[in-house]
Amino acid sequence: MLLLLFLALSSFAQQYRVAGTVYDTDKKPLPYAAITMSAYGITAQSDATGRFQLLNVPAGTSGLNVRFLGKEPIDTLVQVNRDLELQLTLRNADFRLEEVRITATTANTNGTSSRISRTAMDHLQANSLADVMALLPGGIITNPDLSLAKQINIRSVGSSASDMNAFGASVMLNGAPVSNNANLQTMTPAVSGGTAALAGGASPGGGYDVRGISMNNVESVEVIRGVPGVEYGDVTSGVVIVNTKAGVQPLKVQGRTNASLYQLSLNRGFNLGSRKGALNVGVDYARNTNDPVQQYLRYERFTASTMYSNTLFGRLASTTSLDLIYGKDTRDRNPDDEITKTASSGKDLGLIFNTRGNIRFNKSWLRNFNYVARIGYTARNSFYETQYTAANAPYSMTTTDGSVLTNHPDRNYVDADGNQLNTSHPADAGKYAVYLPSTYLGRYDINGRELNTFFKTAATFFNRIGQTNHRWILGADFKTDRNFGAGKTFADSAPPYRNLSAQNATFRKRAYKDIPGINQLGLYAEDNFSTRIGGHRLEISAGMRYGVFSGSRTAFSPRINASVDVVPGILSINGAYGQLAKAPSVLYLHPEDAYFEYININETATSSIPEDQRVFMTTTRVFSTKNNSLEIAKNKKSELGLRLNIKQATLRVTGFREDVDNGYTMGNSLSGFKPLVYNEYTRNGTGAFELSASNNVLASFYMPTNNLVARTKGLEMDLDLGRFKAIRTAFALNGAIMHTQSYNKDYLYFDDFSGNAGSARTHIGLYEPGMEKRYNETAVTTLRTTHNIPRLGFVVTLTTQVIWSDRNWYRLGNDSIPVKYISKDDGLVYDFDASKREEPEFKALLRNVNRTSEIMESYPPLLTFNVNVTKEIADYLRVSFFANNAFRAYQRAESKRVPGTYTRRGNQYFFGLELSLTL
Repeated sequence: MLLLLFLALSSFAQQYRVAGTVYDTDKKPLPYAAITMSAYGITAQSDATGRFQLLNVPAGTSGLNVRFLGKEPIDTLVQVNRDLELQLTLRNADFRLEEVRITATTANTNGTSSRISRTAMDHLQANSLADVMALLPGGIITNPDLSLAKQINIRSVGSSASDMNAFGASVMLNGAPVSNNANLQTMTPAVSGGTAALAGGASPGGGYDVRGISMNNVESVEVIRGVPGVEYGDVTSGVVIVNTKAGVQPLKVQGRTNASLYQLSLNRGFNLGSRKGALNVGVDYARNTNDPVQQYLRYERFTASTMYSNTLFGRLASTTSLDLIYGKDTRDRNPDDEITKTASSGKDLGLIFNTRGNIRFNKSWLRNFNYVARIGYTARNSFYETQYTAANAPYSMTTTDGSVLTNHPDRNYVDADGNQLNTSHPADAGKYAVYLPSTYLGRYDINGRELNTFFKTAATFFNRIGQTNHRWILGADFKTDRNFGAGKTFADSAPPYRNLSAQNATFRKRAYKDIPGINQLGLYAEDNFSTRIGGHRLEISAGMRYGVFSGSRTAFSPRINASVDVVPGILSINGAYGQLAKAPSVLYLHPEDAYFEYININETATSSIPEDQRVFMTTTRVFSTKNNSLEIAKNKKSELGLRLNIKQATLRVTGFREDVDNGYTMGNSLSGFKPLVYNEYTRNGTGAFELSASNNVLASFYMPTNNLVARTKGLEMDLDLGRFKAIRTAFALNGAIMHTQSYNKDYLYFDDFSGNAGSARTHIGLYEPGMEKRYNETAVTTLRTTHNIPRLGFVVTLTTQVIWSDRNWYRLGNDSIPVKYISKDDGLVYDFDASKREEPEFKALLRNVNRTSEIMESYPPLLTFNVNVTKEIADYLRVSFFANNAFRAYQRAESKRVPGTYTRRGNQYFFGLELSLTL
């Protein structure tokens, strides 16, 4: 491809100069406006007088885009057959426009995508990025609060794969990805397989918590649901592109309140003078209370940002920002809670430096050079405190595998034959074992210090071969993520509560600063090809991305998008295919060890022995949970769609399929069962210790795997009927039908009848791989009817959403007879002999068959009405109001799977008000 590029450089048609001035509606020049002709890779920025020029523009028709903070962008076509002088006027992006944009619009980028404007966000009163996702086809409208962590899911139906979908969604903030890769704020991944965050915030196994991004400081959002260009790496589900405010703007003060939160924000953009650039500053504070009667549960957010933008040396357009992000989930101790005395807190404090620039060459072949650099540091501090009951359990201070400690570290104990029972490793000096009391107040903390860096460079080239245009992009990026925190800490006398489902499992502290970081290097090349064949325009974007990841892992990621005008101006067809790759995070690449405690002697409750002579002895076993065979997760995405234009109406229909066959999960695996001998001792008649029981048992733990499979297919529809002037009303209908199959492709591991005592342990039954498959299906349409009176600045939108179908069910394979089993005697895997299934040794491996999960759980259609109203008063005040589920329609649906149980469906009636003041 590179050879073709340089061989073709000498083949150019006539090229011209396009220049002009950018004004506002008062004919005042607008400095720092961005002007692009993306098809040719040509960019410019207006100077202090609003002047710009685009050089070496090929002859022909091309798109021209002009953007400025707070203004309605211009997207138009220009015919270039000579040097042009343009006078461009940008209108205010407010609610006085005849065609005000309050819905998601199609973006002209690689992959099926939608763009959400600042006006749409204001009308919606979005509090987080998760709220604006409701504007996309198939998006479910929820009440805009900040009660729980918000992550981005793209083309996802509620299933077991939702965390993997969010983990594979890339949120690009000012050109650089925000990262959750070094997040380790979870307590028990090896013990329970769970990755939920301690005390709130983003799950280390999911996506970034977008509550930390203040929407009042965001200028635009674009969501790529299809196949993104190869410049986007470390992604499997989609890309969300967020651009914050940069440039000059008057002071804006916004106050917002609803049933859950209140919020105040200020933004101002300063013109620092001729050639000195602009400085945009914003601050935001929000407080969210989950429930008025539960004031002890709350979330607080404070953000502050500064963005400096300027054009240097006549060709470098750059922006540099510094952002402070503070978020805190709090659960104060409830004064009425005298039993559990529960309190918790999850606090994040982040500082982000970001700079990006575009160096314009605008040569006939070399168009520009782009760079992005981001350094982010996030301090996470979480704690959970509660009073445990029925908490008797062993705890030993050692982290040495095989250590045997007692409650008397200065004493040695031998059995009746003179064999020493307790060990004395140098690392265990002064350490001892305890038998925890039945009731105690426990607290544990997690201290994380995440450092995330991202660097990217890319060059854009252009050449014309005959009648075909080629815009080439060559680039590279490098990304690092590491956690330097103190990690998990707690008092040895009050450790976390034992996990009742994990026999003999225990917890240990872990210093995150000792964990290696993860590195990623990406190299990519892409050709954006366009031509006309008999008046039909053909566009193809094809590229390849090559990634090198920590652990000598590599991945190729080919991607292609294509579109053709079948009937010019009326009907076009588009298609895409791509393989996207997402690297494992620190959680998966460097998991914690699994610890187990086996009580050898327990005389703590033996009253016949003097208290100072009672012995408590445990054996500690430690196993690595690292998976050296962990692969890079991939998603194969494909789609086919059409666009139909009839007068002012536009219909877009896209069918898609996505296949993830090796998604990440903390799960059981054959390597997660370790055989050992569990010895127990009691005193004989002479008071000497003798072996009373010796049993073969299996230690079971969770480890990172690639066993998650998620296959999604669906159909998206977006119908824009345009605005009917006679009734001042616009109609937009979108929707989606989606079907997801998700399952774990490994064996189903069964030992539910295994008891706590060593003698009651069983083998592990292995049922056929992928035995339990879950299916989710949904069909949603949303009609937005918008009436506006431009001269009054009045806009009202009635949103009618119908969830036509919401179904889930399971399909089970052979769920009654295991195909193999793991022997507790040696840890090896053996075929299961069905003829022995009634023998006591193997009968415990047979599941109680219950196929109620195969009954389809489905609900009748759910209809909700939402109202959004915005009114501008003069040029300085805007009032916005919304009411979700305005008619208070609640559905009480009976379960088909469990008759007699009911589910209440529909959003709670919810309303909010916003005042925006422009000074």
